Order: sequence, then structure tokens, then C-alpha cells
Amino acid sequence: MTPMSSSPSVDRAVRAPADGRWTPRLVLLLVALAWPTQLLAAGGILGANAIPGVAQAFHTTQVAWFGLTLTLVSMLLTPFVIKLGDLYGKKRVMLAMTALGALGEALAALAGSFWLVLAGRAVAGCYGPFGALSFAAVRDVFPPRLVKPASGIMGSSVGLVALFSPFLAGWLVDHWGYRGVLWFLAAATAVACALIAFLVPETPRHAADSGFDWLGGLVLGGGLTSVVYAVGQAQSWGWTDTRTLGWLLAGAIALIAFFFVERASDHPILDLSVLRRRPVALALTAGGLAQTVAFTMPGLAILLALYPHIPGVSAGLGWTAHHNAVVSVSWNLVMFGTGLLISRALRHLDVRRIWCAGLAVMAVGYALVGVYHGTELQLIVTSCIANVGAGIVVAGAPALVVGVVSRDEQGLGSGMLNMLISLFGALVTAGAYAILAADSTVVDGTAFYLDTGYTWIFWLGSLVTVAALLLSLFIPRLREPEGESADGAEGGRPVEPQVP
Repeated sequence: MTPMSSSPSVDRAVRAPADGRWTPRLVLLLVALAWPTQLLAAGGILGANAIPGVAQAFHTTQVAWFGLTLTLVSMLLTPFVIKLGDLYGKKRVMLAMTALGALGEALAALAGSFWLVLAGRAVAGCYGPFGALSFAAVRDVFPPRLVKPASGIMGSSVGLVALFSPFLAGWLVDHWGYRGVLWFLAAATAVACALIAFLVPETPRHAADSGFDWLGGLVLGGGLTSVVYAVGQAQSWGWTDTRTLGWLLAGAIALIAFFFVERASDHPILDLSVLRRRPVALALTAGGLAQTVAFTMPGLAILLALYPHIPGVSAGLGWTAHHNAVVSVSWNLVMFGTGLLISRALRHLDVRRIWCAGLAVMAVGYALVGVYHGTELQLIVTSCIANVGAGIVVAGAPALVVGVVSRDEQGLGSGMLNMLISLFGALVTAGAYAILAADSTVVDGTAFYLDTGYTWIFWLGSLVTVAALLLSLFIPRLREPEGESADGAEGGRPVEPQVP
């Protein structure tokens, strides 16, 4: 059955002007979509800085759940969010998600016990899958010639977020503690809700009927959640503990069962047939692996910066959080600037070639970080090289997805990419901590990491990037969004390489 789109008159009103010129209205529209999308990244940085205050305020050893709760809820809800966006329009679903996000953070800020904090964070986790809709919405509401540049700007703006968030986090925590962070997130999410309400038009619906596969959504979300939960607990339980293996096994069984449930469903929550197309499977897997490295490696580098320097015990640099924020300005500016330049050039370049070039630079960069990270100058130079590649990756990934799926499949493709980033992110993070633990010294119950561990976690990022590059070499020529008709039907032509 052909997916349903909005009426032609509504569609033309949403996507005008057709000549691809930037207008004040389109700039505001981009801000309205980028603000809540990048607030997710800012929330991760701010939340990480709030964790020590939460642990001390409630005297808990389970503070890891402060962040893990959001990841679990987000993973569980992502397949439902994708389908609901196609059924009822992305704007309505985004409004509901941001409203729940603001409510959840406010509840956590008001909570008087740790478990109530987690309950609030669970409600706030409803906002987690926002990226699965926002990048898909770009294709619905922007003129075709601006889809790739707008998507690239949204992706690359994570560098700007990473630039200012550490300073903001320090100011909030120093003046108002962890509650200041939560109140800021509540207020910023409420602003996101208002921006969407007033600036984002309703998007076309891309589902032909109102059927909903609740069983498939629960099996898929539950399977992914089980895997992430097991990975998150493996550091405290142990990788060979029966609880870890049990949750991993349960997740694997659920994911296998999901394929059979979807085949028998009249209204599958995810159209798995798209993964039978080689370009889609390759682009999503490579995009998930590459963005996982771009998003997780900087967070792991904070361990190197903030852990103390104790010869023979701890190979950290011993920086303060403020000093780390000042030094990291260099490579975050490089990431943002590179992404912005690439976003402007995507209309004129072969996306595959610039994407593969970015992966190669990022792989070389993190290999160098693994060797040269002992001083400020070494870390600045090597991290800037890595972030040139990372800037290309975060700007090019949305354009990569646009080039392998149709307009009606954009929400599905973006949602699958977000799920893979979350899943790969949990696995890479757990692997990195396992590497660090294998080369650590425990003093008074606290693990301190030696230099070999830091070297290998950066090399892990390089190796994962190489895997993404090898997959990307087999991605065929991409389709231009301009090649689609106004009603969303596929008629796209491949992107002809324009780079010698």
C-alpha cells in the first residue's frame, strides 16, 4: 500500500519557497528544530556534571542510574515515536515529547528522595527519542535544495553545544547545585516546546492506515532496553555474572522474536523491508558506528582530563573542570566550524566521498590521540585533527540517510539510526570501561587508570571508525532529495560525483 502524505496544498505551503533560498522564516524554523535536538547533547553534558551532587545529596552508590534511566526509557519508546510520527504528524508527537521532558526534569528537581529523582528522569526520558523525528521533519518542511544543508547544520551544531555546555554546567552547579542543572533543563525544554508550537508547521503523515503494532513495539523496545541494561550493569555485576548474561540473553531472544512478530503483523511498527536494501543497511550501520565514536570519545576523554596525575597509580592529567572546558574550546570550535563549512558544501559535493574522507581523518586523529595525550599541546593538536573528521561525520550523516531512503521512509531511517547510535554507544562505552579496568589501580575502593588504558580506548574509537569506513566504501551512489516529486513519490536520480 502506498504511504499516505498530506494534501498537495498543505505540502506546498510547508516546503515553499521551492527555489531553495534561505528566508528569515526558514532560519527560525531551523532554530526551532535545532534547539530541542541539540538540547539532548547539552543535557548529557549538564547531567554528567550534576552526578556528583546527586550522589552526595542522597548518599547513594546507584547514581549511574541518573543517566541510565533516560537511556532505557528512550530506547523503549523510540519505535513507538517513529510510528506515531508517521501516523499523526511529527509536530504533535514532538510537542508531547518536549512537554513530558520539561515535566520530568521539574519533577526530578523537586524530588526529596533519590527514587523520586529517578522517577522524574524516567518521565524526562520520553524526550530522548526526539532526534528520531527532528531530522526526518527537516525533509518534510524544508525546500528540497535545503534539506542536506539544513540537516548538516543541525548535526554539526553539536560542536557549538559542546563548546558552551561545560562552562554553563560549572556555573549552574557552583551556584545552585544539581537542582540548578535540572531546573535549567526543565526551562530549556519548555522553551523548545514553545518554539515547536509557534514556528514548526504540521508535517505530512506518511502512514496509510491507523493500525498500530503494540506487541512489536514492546518486543523491540524491550529487547534493546534489556541489552543496554545488561551492558550498563556489567561493570558492577561482572561480564560473566549470571544476571548480566541473563539480561543479554533475554534481549537477544526478544530481538530475534521481533522479526517473527513483524512478519506476522498487518501493521508493522518498523518496516524491516528497507533493511533488505543494501544502501540503507550500509548507511545506517556505518552512520551509527561513526556517530557513536564522534559522540562518546569526547566524553571518555573527560576521564583523562579530570582524573588526578599520580605517578604509578593514575595517569590522568589532573585538570579542573573549568580548565578542561577552556582547553576543549579549541577542538570543539574545530568540530563546529568544520561541520558548518561542510553543511554549506553538501549541495555541491558527492556526500559519499566527503563522508569517507571525514571517517579517514577521524580514524587517524583518534589513533594519534591514543599516542599523544600527555600534555595540553599534544591533546589540543591531536583532538583537533580528530574533530575535523568528527565535524564532517555529524554534518554528513543526515545527508547520507536522505540519500538512501525515500521521503516517506525518512522518519523510519532516522529512527533506526538513533536506535543504533544508542545501542553502539552503550557497547562502546562499556568496552572502554572494561579496557580501563584491565589496566587500573584500586586505592581505598577507587579505581585509578594507567596510561595504557587511555591509549587503548582512543585506539578503540579509531578501530570502530575504520569499521565504519570499510562499510561506507560499499555504499552506492546516493539520491538527491530534489529528485522526488512533490507528493513524496520516489523519482530520485543518483548523485553524480562532482569531486575529481
